[in-house]
Amino acid sequence: MVYLLNPIENLRGYITNRPPLVIFMISVSAVAIAFLTIGYFFKIKEIKSPELTEDWNTFLLRFNDLDFCVSENETIKHGLNESTTPESLVVTSGQARSSTQPPLLLEDSGPINISVSITLTLDPVRPFGGYSRNITHLYSTVLGQQVGLSGREAHEEINITFTLPVSWNSDDCVLHGHCEQVVFSTCMTITAASNIFPVTVQPPHCVPETYTNATSWYKVFTTVRDSDTKYSQDYNPFWCYKGAIGKVYHALNPKLTVIVPDDDRSLINLHLMHTSYFLFVMVITMFCYAVIKGRPGKVRQTNPDFCPEKVQQTPAVLYDLNR
Repeated sequence: MVYLLNPIENLRGYITNRPPLVIFMISVSAVAIAFLTIGYFFKIKEIKSPELTEDWNTFLLRFNDLDFCVSENETIKHGLNESTTPESLVVTSGQARSSTQPPLLLEDSGPINISVSITLTLDPVRPFGGYSRNITHLYSTVLGQQVGLSGREAHEEINITFTLPVSWNSDDCVLHGHCEQVVFSTCMTITAASNIFPVTVQPPHCVPETYTNATSWYKVFTTVRDSDTKYSQDYNPFWCYKGAIGKVYHALNPKLTVIVPDDDRSLINLHLMHTSYFLFVMVITMFCYAVIKGRPGKVRQTNPDFCPEKVQQTPAVLYDLNR
């Protein structure tokens, strides 16, 4: 009963005489709080699924690292604007499919086309003077390794075609005395094997045939360099001399990110909560023990007359004392 009447003294004695257990209690409490915080975070936040390393956001973001060079010396191809017949709509990317469903891709179906809206910036490099023709299409070919693909996909060819909403010519260059930077919201058509594309929710599609109002189109080829070439020792500062450097910009779309389902997040939260509760019960039990019986018991001496300082006297000493 004496121990129960002095909880503060018991706790103080427990802390003083058992520092390893005190450190253990503090560590367990910290782990319990961490589990509780992580569980709450999983409950209120949408977490990207770790099972899928690539979705359409990461795929399109890789094109942001490419530089497209539109040179004055490139050959311009001419053609007529195709009509948007149902057959052409099917061939040009399956844009009739809902953007909320993953693509139904066959392994050996051959190259397919997927068209998405994306921002293209063209920054002329002096003395680029523009084109007298109304340029409506830019196209290029890259390898999979240039957009960060590995394995067999690294050697696959990817054809890219940009359909401009308005024609791009030298009229503004003549008006201002030099060509200025222009920004287009283009329809980018990617033509590649089906295994190149992510098998997740696709972004909204655009229709290249109806993206421009021009009755005829002029297409110009663009050369491409990736970020590795740009920052390598073989970098050529005159790589796009008398040309315009194009940059692609894809804004992150949260709807394209594959997240952990609500059921899985609830299950993770439940497991973390149960673990944290168990750890808290353990800490509370140890704390109660420290309050109730925390001070160590007094050491009892079996022989109170025993004195360790006493030394047994020899017979010679006793003889001297008797004299």
